[in-house]
Amino acid sequence: MIRISEKSQKKYSPKRIKLKFVGGFDIKEKELEVEEGKRYSEVLKELGINPETVVLIKDNIPIPTDDFVEEGEIVVMRVISGG
Repeated sequence: MIRISEKSQKKYSPKRIKLKFVGGFDIKEKELEVEEGKRYSEVLKELGINPETVVLIKDNIPIPTDDFVEEGEIVVMRVISGG
């Protein structure tokens, strides 16, 4: 008989985030519930946004797109380059 430990049975509540889009997006804001252990890059890809084309800002500090999602408000700023 296989026993499942209590840790593996623990249910995680989803993280609530609010994304504010800046710099040429068709949408201004979006609120999401994201499952535990998901990275910002995964969330962006699900929204059809290439993570390499944006900078994420939380509490006025840039954060890597490969960080795990934390609750709160995130600014998604499109990176524009050219010559």
